[in-house]
Parts: sequence; structure tokens; C-alpha cells
Amino acid sequence: MQIIVSGKNMDSGSAFQDHAETQLDAAVSKYFPRAVSGKVTLEKDTIGFAVKIYVVLTTGMDIEASGRAGDAKQAMDIAAEHIEKRLRRYKRRLKNHHQDHHEQDMMAATMTVLSYDEADTSSASDSTSTDDANTGANADNNGENGAPAILAEMDYSIQSLSLEEAIMRFDISGQSAMMFRNKSHMGLNMIYRRNDNSIGWVDPRGNR
Repeated sequence: MQIIVSGKNMDSGSAFQDHAETQLDAAVSKYFPRAVSGKVTLEKDTIGFAVKIYVVLTTGMDIEASGRAGDAKQAMDIAAEHIEKRLRRYKRRLKNHHQDHHEQDMMAATMTVLSYDEADTSSASDSTSTDDANTGANADNNGENGAPAILAEMDYSIQSLSLEEAIMRFDISGQSAMMFRNKSHMGLNMIYRRNDNSIGWVDPRGNR
């Protein structure tokens, strides 16, 4: 499994990178030894550090988890424990439902990860020189003409699922949104996590 470890607006350091690779590989290989890739992102948090993990499996399933702690390695350990629990649940569901998704059941797509600039916007009372400086900084962070910078592009498989199957996979994955092809009419659908933690379902059936 290919593992990428990086820091968000910080240097993750070689010690953390080695620890993260070891922990994630151990957690994933226990249930899916042939996983495609894993990504670990470290960033500073209000209580210390936050770690986000993103794993892509050969089944086409994408699983996410996170952990927070005062120490970076402890945050990684917590995130690895969470991802392992989700992998275990998914493995158990696969065995129970005898799911076997073949290549013809998938639609190839590309997932693009864009940057998000959380910098405060300048007020109208700021000087012209300050505005010019902020504009230049935002241009560097967001790319040409103020457009969001592309951080990564990766293959994404859109699977053909029933709504029940999609919700099961979505619940285990920990993602905030997921696209799938609805088996009942083969149109593209999306489910997402609402602010109240319920699940929203978008079914543009007129486009099928």
C-alpha cells in the first residue's frame, strides 16, 4: 500500500512520518493487505494536533478517520484505532452480505482535492498596500486568477448500489459525502452528512 504523510501548513517531521506509516500499515493490512493507498495529514489543533486518515481499498471503498491529542503521535494512534474499527466493521459487512463488485458495476471518475483558504478577508478600512499584499498572498494560495489550487487528483470509482447498500458503505466510511449509481434506475445519486448528523439523499432522476 502506498502511504503519503504530510503536514498542513507545517512540517510533519521524519519521526512522525515513520510512526504514521507503521501505524497505518499495521491497521489496514490486518483486514485488507492489498489496499490501494493511504494518506495521513497532520495539522495543529486547538488542543494540540489533529490527524486525518484517508484509505482507498481495492473494493472501491474509501474510508476516513481522524484523531486529536496534545501529542502528534498520540493523535495518530487515535486516528489509526478509529480507521481500524471502521475497516473491521466493513470487513464483517462484506462477509455477511457476500458482496462482490466487479469492474462493470463501476463508473470511472476523477476526484480532485482543492485548497481552502481560511485567511481573514481584509476590511474596507484597510490600507491599499495591505489589500495588495493580501491579494498577492491569496493568489499564491489559491492559484491563478484567485481560483482554488489543486492539491491532488486521484481515480475515483462510482459504484452501482442500492440505496441501502450505499448508506451502509457511507456509514462505515466516515466520509462527509458519497456519489453512487442507483441500481433502480442507474442514475447518479449522492448521499451526504447533514449538520444534525442525519443523512441527506440527492436523486436527480430527471437526468438518468
